[in-house]
Amino acid sequence: MLFYICLALGIVNLIMFLAQRKPEVSLRVLFFKTTTSCFMILTALAAYYENRTSCSLELALLFFAGCICGLLGDIWLDAKYIFPSEKNGLLKAGFISFLIGHVFYSAGMFIAYGVSTLSLVCGIIGIAFGPFSCWFTEKTMKANFGKSKLISVIYTSVLAFTTGIAVAVAVESGFALFSVLRVIGMILFIASDGVLAQIYFCENKNTRVNVVLNHALYYGAQFLIAASLFVS
Repeated sequence: MLFYICLALGIVNLIMFLAQRKPEVSLRVLFFKTTTSCFMILTALAAYYENRTSCSLELALLFFAGCICGLLGDIWLDAKYIFPSEKNGLLKAGFISFLIGHVFYSAGMFIAYGVSTLSLVCGIIGIAFGPFSCWFTEKTMKANFGKSKLISVIYTSVLAFTTGIAVAVAVESGFALFSVLRVIGMILFIASDGVLAQIYFCENKNTRVNVVLNHALYYGAQFLIAASLFVS
């Protein structure tokens, strides 16, 4: 019951946040974004608590850490609109926070399910996806990554690596529900970051539609990953 309460409150808070989210960021919007992220963490905690006899503690702790990194990343990325003089530093801090979060997610899956040939192959394929996706975005969408190109490539590679691990776990578990939730979550993560890249690095893409879509995909990803602990 606690898991469903936290999840429901998180969704309600997310809807309130999205209703107010615009390209311009205010302290009020940042507050609702932060509280939505807090409910995401509470959902993960409640999911593990109600499934603690079946879910790996090590997996849960690393997923909690990943969620907290997501919370910090959320704060840094929107704070750059409030403190424009610190834009580059806050953007890098946001990317690094999310990158570390994906490292935690990957480590959690490795510890809980082991390192297999398939997971390594899928992970390596994912790493190669990073440079390609940034190159593709530059060529097709005329993105200008500027000083953020290196961190963007590294972050995208780590994100795709984590996605590859999630896919491998899904295959090896016979597509158990928890693994499917994580794969869908990681796909939403990739879609969210694709929209985010347009907002940050392409001209005339910082629109309300894109901003709302980005956050809807992102929080959908995080809540699914958190919920996967409930059925692990």
